[in-house]
Amino acid sequence: MPRYFSLVSSSALIGSVFLLTGCPPPPDLTQWQRPGSTIDDARVAMGQCGVPLPGPEPSFTDNESVLYYQCMEGKGFTYKGGFHICDYYKNTPACIEKQQGHPLSQRQLEALPFVADEGFHPIKPDSGRNEYQLISWRKAGASRHFSHAAENDKLALQVMYECGYPKPLGSVPFVPTVLKAAKVQQCMLDNGFEPKHKLMLVCRNYPQVTGCGK
Repeated sequence: MPRYFSLVSSSALIGSVFLLTGCPPPPDLTQWQRPGSTIDDARVAMGQCGVPLPGPEPSFTDNESVLYYQCMEGKGFTYKGGFHICDYYKNTPACIEKQQGHPLSQRQLEALPFVADEGFHPIKPDSGRNEYQLISWRKAGASRHFSHAAENDKLALQVMYECGYPKPLGSVPFVPTVLKAAKVQQCMLDNGFEPKHKLMLVCRNYPQVTGCGK
């Protein structure tokens, strides 16, 4: 997936990225428009919505990305080309809440599909992928040098199986619920493993989920 908040000057490039990846385009400063507003107005609004420019590129979860878009839309901006974030992230709490007109219940939240952890992703036939590409954990404190990658992955894979990931990885055609994923991930943490990418953690995405207050 492309980095969401890179500034891209070419609309053609934005379109090609979307066609190649199936992911929404990065919210380029020049792509936000509001009648009577300037690029500087968009810059100010982006800062108020969590994307200060200039500044470091933020690391957003899918739901945080939706909230960013909704914040910009709430200030009267629209994204060029008729792009609507909830067409692509319809299962995020922010999109569901907007559609139903009220906040999600705890039960609704915990029943949502959780897609941020690649270890749960199905492998499509003829994709050329294998389960070792879906290993999403490493032993805490393990060397990150490439020469130790195979050893680290072998160790992580065995514990992933024990904690409830599909065996083999990629063999289940659906992802788990938020609550189920949280329990499996907690097992990995309890066994001394850390995520390769922190944004994949249920408790980073939704700290209100049962068990995340530990």
